[in-house]
Amino acid sequence: MKKARLSKILVEGNKELVAKLATQIEQFSSIKIERSPQTGLVMMKTRDSVSKQPFYMGEVLITECVVEVNGTVGIGVLMGENPEKAYQMAIIDAAFNGNLPLLKEWTVLLEEEERKIIGRQKEEVALVSSSKVNFDTMEDYNDKG
Repeated sequence: MKKARLSKILVEGNKELVAKLATQIEQFSSIKIERSPQTGLVMMKTRDSVSKQPFYMGEVLITECVVEVNGTVGIGVLMGENPEKAYQMAIIDAAFNGNLPLLKEWTVLLEEEERKIIGRQKEEVALVSSSKVNFDTMEDYNDKG
């Protein structure tokens, strides 16, 4: 599983699943905290919708953590202030980097969580679309007449 996909699932998914996966690793592995969870600010880069040029929108508060699981480094970074989840994400990242044996059963759980996330997003889009208003301009109105 690619890092971007894994990160999206861990950040947007059920927090109990993230805690469960991290706990499984904690029970069977030696964990060393390289950098304890701490908050920081990063510049958020985005793209202008008209000119398609990148620009920095402003600063975003993040929480980051770095751990080592059985000699393999993992990093957890997410927007907002959530030290526990950053720590758990770092542990899971290290497990993926170290290719731990638990990954085969995790893939099924993570893919199921991804389906739930996509389902919630579709529901949100449908809800927003149902309240969408179509504005006619005076010009459009006059063209019809």
